[in-house]
Amino acid sequence: MKTHLILTFLITTMTFCSCDKNESETEKGYGYVLFYTNAQFLLNCGEFDVNIYIDGSKKGAINQAFMPIDAVPECEPNDTNRTLKIKLESGNYSYSADFYCSNNRQWDGDFIIKKDSCSIIFLDLNQIQN
Repeated sequence: MKTHLILTFLITTMTFCSCDKNESETEKGYGYVLFYTNAQFLLNCGEFDVNIYIDGSKKGAINQAFMPIDAVPECEPNDTNRTLKIKLESGNYSYSADFYCSNNRQWDGDFIIKKDSCSIIFLDLNQIQN
């Protein structure tokens, strides 16, 4: 009898815990970050990639500068060579981006992803860290 009660209690507890976890995961949600740059336009280095890292992990590269140079892309990019869009869980993140053009150059920063939103980050060559 005691064993039966203990098993019933454990099964009931596990069922409620698993339901709570699923509900909190759906509440958290996902959003996007979109990176673009002017580096390839302003430098005379031939072709090069700007590598994008989020929390230390490489997520992709931008192959060309976004054009026209004074425009801001929408979060639904038409040209994946000129932007990099990444889906992430809601939360706080850090990024770095780097490239090589006669020496290594790098940007660093932080951003926030909110549910069903898009953060747009411009990697401006005029604000780079050498």
